[in-house]
Amino acid sequence: MSQQQEYSIRCPKCGQEQTAQLYDAINVQTEPELRDQLMQNKINAVQCVSCASSFRVDKPLLYHDPARGILVYWVPAPAGAEATGERQFADLLLALAERQPPGIVLPAVHLVFSRLEWVERIFLLEAGLDERMIEYVKHLIYLNNHSQVDPRKKTLLFNAQDSTPENLCFVVQDVASRKLERLLHYNRKAYAELCALFAGAAQAQALRKLFPSPYVSARAVLLQTPVAAALGTAPQD
Repeated sequence: MSQQQEYSIRCPKCGQEQTAQLYDAINVQTEPELRDQLMQNKINAVQCVSCASSFRVDKPLLYHDPARGILVYWVPAPAGAEATGERQFADLLLALAERQPPGIVLPAVHLVFSRLEWVERIFLLEAGLDERMIEYVKHLIYLNNHSQVDPRKKTLLFNAQDSTPENLCFVVQDVASRKLERLLHYNRKAYAELCALFAGAAQAQALRKLFPSPYVSARAVLLQTPVAAALGTAPQD
């Protein structure tokens, strides 16, 4: 079930302090309306009791869809604070493991550091796609289109809405302005070929070596190692 508790918060506009019931976890099977609220940017939205301005409180939040076996943990973490976010993630995994009934294996839990990544990962998993393979496709796009999609200035987001049976769709976002600039497409047949390629044990290990941390992000890998070599190449649409 979903979990809420009371927090003391401060209005970012007028500085007024107040308490508010905020979600620590949402279960969209028992409360499906929470998924709609998430997509409408209404989860943990608060109205100031003093100036009446509305704002969203960004805090660690677990998304759980038991019917699909989806668990995605959002830890708001600015650039450079990933290690702190991963420690919080490790604490969550321990807490979840302690609650698991004997003999029941904890499902995979995904870690993201921004709300956009949170929504992207939910859509990606709902579509039955593999997050490491999608991030590998992004890795290829970054490397093969560096002049137009520089990871220092741009981020790539999977776009479920505009994806088709023929092509996966990605949107390019400018990091500084947060403006969504254009769409890029990647052929689904090429994606399927990549999945088949990495089904082997050796290649699967190489993929995990490329994305070793619980935070699976092509952009983060390239920012840490700007000259990182791709594991291979694949045709693009």
